[in-house]
Amino acid sequence: MSGELRFKVGATVLCNLGPSGWKLGRVIALHYREEHWPEGRTAPYQVALEADHALIYVPVDDAQYCREPSPEDLRIARRMDALAALPEASERRGPPGTELGCASQVSPPGAPGYRHGRCHCCDRCPRSWSAVELYSEHYRCAARNGLRVTRRAVDLGTVRVGDAMAHAAGAEGEGMLQCPTLVRLPPGVRFSDGGSLAGEVRHDPHQGASYRVDFVAVSTAAWDDPAVGIVRLEITFVVEGNEPPAAFDARAFEHAQQEARASAARLLRGLGDTWERFEQGTLGHRETIDGMLADLRQLRALLERHPRLDEGRWWAHLGGYHMNVHKLLENTLFECELYLGHALTFGSAEVRSLAEVNLEGCYQKRVLEAARFLWIEGTEQMMRGEWAAAAETLRRGAALKDGWGWAVNYGDLWMSEAAARMIHGAERAADEEWVAEAARLLEQAAERAEETFGAEGHPWASELDAALAAYEGPSAAWLARLKERTVYWCAQVLAGAPPFPPQPQPRLEDAGELVRRLRGLDA
Repeated sequence: MSGELRFKVGATVLCNLGPSGWKLGRVIALHYREEHWPEGRTAPYQVALEADHALIYVPVDDAQYCREPSPEDLRIARRMDALAALPEASERRGPPGTELGCASQVSPPGAPGYRHGRCHCCDRCPRSWSAVELYSEHYRCAARNGLRVTRRAVDLGTVRVGDAMAHAAGAEGEGMLQCPTLVRLPPGVRFSDGGSLAGEVRHDPHQGASYRVDFVAVSTAAWDDPAVGIVRLEITFVVEGNEPPAAFDARAFEHAQQEARASAARLLRGLGDTWERFEQGTLGHRETIDGMLADLRQLRALLERHPRLDEGRWWAHLGGYHMNVHKLLENTLFECELYLGHALTFGSAEVRSLAEVNLEGCYQKRVLEAARFLWIEGTEQMMRGEWAAAAETLRRGAALKDGWGWAVNYGDLWMSEAAARMIHGAERAADEEWVAEAARLLEQAAERAEETFGAEGHPWASELDAALAAYEGPSAAWLARLKERTVYWCAQVLAGAPPFPPQPQPRLEDAGELVRRLRGLDA
């Protein structure tokens, strides 16, 4: 009978605990039942949760309730961030990131360094890496690019509210303010770029009478030193005596938190309703964007007034709903990453899990954006007559996501590469291997576009098919005509004219200002 179930005793599984998210556990019994259950009723599995050893049962043997964990699920459940050590064997790292480099100064906030498509769609300069690039299990820029992680752990023991903290910097060096988890520190305690803690521990109304601090900061200043790499500093201590001072109105504080929570929930319902109406076709594209952005601005303003509400849960929602806006071709991937990355810094396992659910898709959107912008770059190279370079750029773009890109849906990358290879091959006239390669690319593009454009195919691909069929060897007239039509179609691509996607939208808000506002909350 046990063979009918998907998992055996001892299997590691991920269980859906509803509002608490997915939790890792181990199957300890099959066909579990409790004494008070009616005759014949059983649950497929009893599971011991890994985090706290709590015993639960899975009501139905279905992936909606219990599923096999992915490698990312295991990493999320078993460590604090993507730079922490795993409890089991060392994490496999990619080859050394030979394409990484910091030739110039650190990129300003919002500079889309991932759009070049190299370095696994991480910014080429690790000193510019954001919280998601450093901490997210789905980005894992250090591991993907083969960088060493030097981990330093400091345990400061126990402190009490009112104590002065004066932890001096050790061997951390500098650059520790790149992405510190400042929201985990007690009020009154400050952290320096060199790795020092200083200040007087004050009452934290968001914590109980006693709580543990697991503060993390990272320096990438020596990323290119193979003996150091990325330094991950973890400072831990326990705070006791966290009792509210006489002047603190605990009831008023809790009331304000409840009101903020209710307002945030109301805004989230509005965002969900707007998106549902768009998917049902009862709300237009522009109206959807405007409505969602208005609610998101309100949610951000609310969180700026209550920045530590519910351990960062609402920051994760703020970032997640910006992803919906990005799907509508607005330039908001930076907001997604900024707020989801901020949620990761809170240290809550549940909030981290919630953020990582969105970051899985967020990273894939990075890849799609990179493909889109490599397509644009290759198109611009063709406009300048750089056919060989364009073919290579377009090949790299298509390889990122099997010919897909951000709003690039009809094999556009493949047909563009075919055009570049046809012209470059005909110009060389040394061999005609390009003919078979161009035919292969156009066949891939035709399969991708058939559902939308039917038997006639995409108009540019149809022209290229006809040109390829008419090729009978080197011909100045044939080449001149192909170049003329290719320049025409490239101009259509860059103008965002149908059947190509519209031009990428400019940013709605200054990225640097968004970062300053967020950092100001921790000041």
